[in-house]
Amino acid sequence: MTALRTYRSATDTGRLPGWTVGRIVSALAGALLAVCSLGLLGAGGVAVWASATQRHGGGIDLGTWSYRSTGYAVTSTTADPFGATGGWSALGSLLGTVRIHATSGGASPVFVGVAPAGAAGHYLDGVAYDTVRGLAQHHALYTGHSGGAPVTAPARAGIWAARAAGPGTQTLTWPGRSGSGTVVAMNADGSRPVAVRIGVTATVPALPWIATGLLAGGVLILAAGVILIVVPARRAAQTLR
Repeated sequence: MTALRTYRSATDTGRLPGWTVGRIVSALAGALLAVCSLGLLGAGGVAVWASATQRHGGGIDLGTWSYRSTGYAVTSTTADPFGATGGWSALGSLLGTVRIHATSGGASPVFVGVAPAGAAGHYLDGVAYDTVRGLAQHHALYTGHSGGAPVTAPARAGIWAARAAGPGTQTLTWPGRSGSGTVVAMNADGSRPVAVRIGVTATVPALPWIATGLLAGGVLILAAGVILIVVPARRAAQTLR
């Protein structure tokens, strides 16, 4: 009878028997941690998959986009190679070898090169070209620069840290950790307009460690969440015995 009166008293006040405010808060916090751990475990699983892809394919695909300019060149910002990484400055310390795959969308063979920002700016001074400043809904956003034709064909400019030119798809390989630079895509003969399709792949040497950290963090947070749920549940159950 005493237990029945206690149960009725507890239910009349809207509280389950044995469940104090502290135990309820603990269980809710545990549930929240368990949900957060699922995000970390999911991200860790994606990182493991990407790491395996990187080992077998040589790099992670960062995306492919088409660019056009009525001028003589299309360039990236120094912080982001054609918007591929959403802000390369934040990822630069993680990237290893970067490969830029360029395919001409016109009749002329393609040229793609990476140069220090100052050198690229000097080469394009007075030239009509467009700088890719970002991507919105899968479309490139440009900043236009007015001017005329380049004085020197891109292959003879002598400013490139890395370059590739020719018909079909050309691949430029660049050690991303060597520093930031401006990516310049042009027609190999320096003509206008420019239409080019750019794909970017990159290795992330630290990716296995990132995957391990995400999975370990997810497991630890999940364990903490389970403890915060199970311990108060057991103590609440013991008060009813």
